[in-house]
Amino acid sequence: MATAINRSAPLPAARPGGLSLTGALLVFLTFFAIAFPKGGIKIYEIPITFGYIFTAALLLIAMLRARGLFLPLDRLFAFAPCLLLGLWSVPVVAVNGTESFGFTLSYFTSVLYLPFFGLVVFSSVVLDDYHAGVEKALLWAVRFIVVYGIFLFFFRQLTGSWIEIPYLTVNVADAGQLDDKFINRGGIFKLISTYNNGNIFGVSLAIMAPLYLRLETRRILKWAMYAALFLTLSRTVWIAAFLIMGLESLSKGVRPLTVLYLAIGILIAGAVVMGLLSFLGQDISFVFDSNLGGRADQFRVLDSIRVVPEGPVSTLPEIVYLGALQFFGIPGLLLFVAHLLTPSLLLMAEGTRMLSLSKASACLQGLLIYAVIAWADAAFSFIPVMMIFWMIAGLGLWYAHHQARLLKGARETAR
Repeated sequence: MATAINRSAPLPAARPGGLSLTGALLVFLTFFAIAFPKGGIKIYEIPITFGYIFTAALLLIAMLRARGLFLPLDRLFAFAPCLLLGLWSVPVVAVNGTESFGFTLSYFTSVLYLPFFGLVVFSSVVLDDYHAGVEKALLWAVRFIVVYGIFLFFFRQLTGSWIEIPYLTVNVADAGQLDDKFINRGGIFKLISTYNNGNIFGVSLAIMAPLYLRLETRRILKWAMYAALFLTLSRTVWIAAFLIMGLESLSKGVRPLTVLYLAIGILIAGAVVMGLLSFLGQDISFVFDSNLGGRADQFRVLDSIRVVPEGPVSTLPEIVYLGALQFFGIPGLLLFVAHLLTPSLLLMAEGTRMLSLSKASACLQGLLIYAVIAWADAAFSFIPVMMIFWMIAGLGLWYAHHQARLLKGARETAR
């Protein structure tokens, strides 16, 4: 297997004459996977979603386009901790058992399949020819879930009912059961869009948000994205929104005017949060809840840290790092952290700066924002969080390569 990164190649141009059939299929499948991640069926309570099925189609297209078995070295490095985590998890589950086959399937899908999917599909085999189409698919998918999400939020408050399209916006087995998805804040329902859950929607959008803000040219739609994040009524997502806002502003350069705009933005966002708290009948103690929204008990795992855990493996909790420690022990926690952070470390090793207006920087920001909010609510095993995480990881590595190629080409031209 070739493992070299070729930085001498020129930045590929988009194919002339519009998208080919393959390109159109790639755009459609990418858009659908992000815009309609929950539509599908359930088999023995295990969700089989069309969005995830389409990832297999995308992977097949990418592999058929590949000229031989070729993976850049950094993508192998990115997948290595995923593979090691999977290899460690298999004997742990085999020995200790699991409380749910569905959870076990979801866990290994998130740890092994989705990283492979994202690193292969969103690589040079697809993006060299179709990066513009993939970007447009992501742009319009985010526009859709944001605008539809805001519309559905107010529709639910005004009419008391949801708009449900089985097989598309909801799993057919969940039709009529959206109110049971932990989205009720004292009679006010969270913004869920087509993701059926406010936290899952907010976490997924937070990962994509920095790149979306680089691609989006309409200011009103940028504001709509922030509005959607705050209307999730999720403290975790609110933290993410403030992080996104700060990174977006500082990426433009640390200047007095930038700091002023950032301060004004934070004040406005703070006022929005206070307004939403009043709307919910809450006060500031809701944000600074000492019980962490019922998550404080998860820290009890620190009282009995084990190298090799005991007891059946269960669904990873909101604070996913503590769950990895509880169910997979110290080696599992270390490998779990490595599998989440390695793409970011590789991007930085490629020369990607945290504060920059480049698209590679935007992807880096999205990945690190997730690593931070995973301390509050990672939604790790829930569709489509990890699919989006590894999409952004693959895109980020591709952007970083081509930034390096352009820089090298500019240096050679200047000589």
